[in-house]
Amino acid sequence: MAKAKPKAKTAKTKVTKKKSMKLFYSPIHGFIHKVLVVAHEAGLWNEIEFVPIYPMRDGYSVAAINPLHKVPTLALKDGTVLYGSQTIVEYLDARGKTTRKLYPKAGPARWDALRRLALADTVFEVTVNMALEKGEVPMRPSVFSWYWPKVERALDQMEKDAAKFKGFDIGQAATLHALSYLDRQCGKGLKPPVPENYNWRKGRPKLTAWWNKALKRPSVTSHFNKDFVGPDTPEFAAAQVAEVLAAQGKKAASRAPQKVDYHYLG
Repeated sequence: MAKAKPKAKTAKTKVTKKKSMKLFYSPIHGFIHKVLVVAHEAGLWNEIEFVPIYPMRDGYSVAAINPLHKVPTLALKDGTVLYGSQTIVEYLDARGKTTRKLYPKAGPARWDALRRLALADTVFEVTVNMALEKGEVPMRPSVFSWYWPKVERALDQMEKDAAKFKGFDIGQAATLHALSYLDRQCGKGLKPPVPENYNWRKGRPKLTAWWNKALKRPSVTSHFNKDFVGPDTPEFAAAQVAEVLAAQGKKAASRAPQKVDYHYLG
């Protein structure tokens, strides 16, 4: 009796598991994103689909899912959308898989961490405003004279705070974000009274020592000064927005991308 021929093996199609979150963000890796730091510290890095949104290029828009049209924007699998970096980092920390949280429990340590978070985020925001003002015609010198003393006072406070740092918390993650962005913009040049080639490290040894140590954290080295790798076209961004809308039971608008005045404030 002839033996039956063995059945030909069918090639298995590899199914890529959908990630549970989409992070729409500006992939400027010359500074440290606190949202990326928190995502890594929380053990959620591999659960996130990173969607590049380039602030000053045509075709990149999150307005359909975020009325503020602002990054970062975090979308969950069920269509829930969170915006505002402080909202997103607290969500990621709460959902995190690690036992150690970046947000301390209610009490003095928490309020201090939140104070430092607010301090650093404000330094970042005013630095963004100064950077944007350089492109205005006519430029308003009062913007720089108003904001720069705030930055210097904040840096002096960060020096005092660094002397008491223990562990790593959300205030420190935000401080990395602010200082790295300040470095980036001072390197490009701001306007008086901001000194030329300003270096916040001078006269701040404790903050500098903390900075040098913090730069070695895996949550920082995961992206700092590394180019984005992956799809980053307007079509990819639009497809990701459409997926979020579909999860909400909505359809994406079928129109050509329009040029927008998009300011990244983080």
